[in-house]
Amino acid sequence: MRKLTDKGLLSLSTAAALATILSATALAHHSRGNFDLENVTELQGTITEYTWRNPHTFATLAVENDAGEIEEWLLELNSIAVLTGTGWDRNTLKVGDEVTVVGNLELARNANFFFSNYFVLPDGSRMVSAPNFSRGVPIARPPEREVDSSARSEDFSGVWRQQGGMGGGGMGMGMGMGGNAGAAAISLGGQTPASGLPLTARGQTEIDSYAVADNPWFQCKANTLPRVITGTQQIVRENDDEISFRYEILEVERTVHLGMTEHPPGVELSHLGHSIGWFEDETLVVDTALFSPAVWGIGTGLPSSDEKHVIERYTLIDGGHRLQVEYTFEDPVYLSEPVAMSSTFFVDPGYPWREYDCDPNASSRHLDVE
Repeated sequence: MRKLTDKGLLSLSTAAALATILSATALAHHSRGNFDLENVTELQGTITEYTWRNPHTFATLAVENDAGEIEEWLLELNSIAVLTGTGWDRNTLKVGDEVTVVGNLELARNANFFFSNYFVLPDGSRMVSAPNFSRGVPIARPPEREVDSSARSEDFSGVWRQQGGMGGGGMGMGMGMGGNAGAAAISLGGQTPASGLPLTARGQTEIDSYAVADNPWFQCKANTLPRVITGTQQIVRENDDEISFRYEILEVERTVHLGMTEHPPGVELSHLGHSIGWFEDETLVVDTALFSPAVWGIGTGLPSSDEKHVIERYTLIDGGHRLQVEYTFEDPVYLSEPVAMSSTFFVDPGYPWREYDCDPNASSRHLDVE
């Protein structure tokens, strides 16, 4: 076992740290604000546990402190999808490995909890665990999969990936329906609360009382509309009566009932609401209502009520290679006016769909030490 000493502290510029924070929103599911992201620390010790789970992989490290005492540190890594993309697998770390970990201590310094940027393994190789915080360390990415650029969809069916590789964090751009081109950019949030939304007084109160620990992700509860729209999704045209939407993050599924222009009576409220759809020329229009109230049901820190209503418009573009999704959502309890946003996806029939298999213990484990 090796010691943690002041020599392990390496300063970073504030500007560089802020840049990595802003670019990391799609890679994590709780705030990095409790870590000292302006400075990196080097921990040396022995791996005592390695838990390969979604949404966060964890390891524990036995470290000898300056007093000669053994301390156990909890190391947070990224999700399996992110780690696999940087060359990791379930055997990258082994119990008993002596490693060096470079990352960030908690700001409060009141817990042995560590945000891991990269590891130096026993053979001297370096493995990045947080790509946007890797401090210039080369990333051992697996061979890039070739995407079939000739793939097309004629009826909306297929696996659709968000243009630009955006994850499922619910980020996007848009404006209030009464806004103009100079309106503030809208974000549904990621590691930080939603911003730029036209809020009611109650909505503002909710954003002002934002707390990381309230994140439903920590109980492996899936997003609802509108946040679930972003990321990777599969559209299946079951028949002339239904279209199914499946989302990779937390394996969420919903059904759109075609040929309806009104929601039938007696439908119970639900997390994903009740969706009906119809075609306007070449555009599929989806109307979803009858939502049950949801924690963070609009965006990070902003819940939704049973008055939420979402309209989506799906249009095939570029000869069916891409899909334009425009969506408008309203909730008079928390939003003072409707909000319009849009995303573009490309069809990727060869995409290796990942079963997410979220583990509630891994999802909330960091709360035990924060």
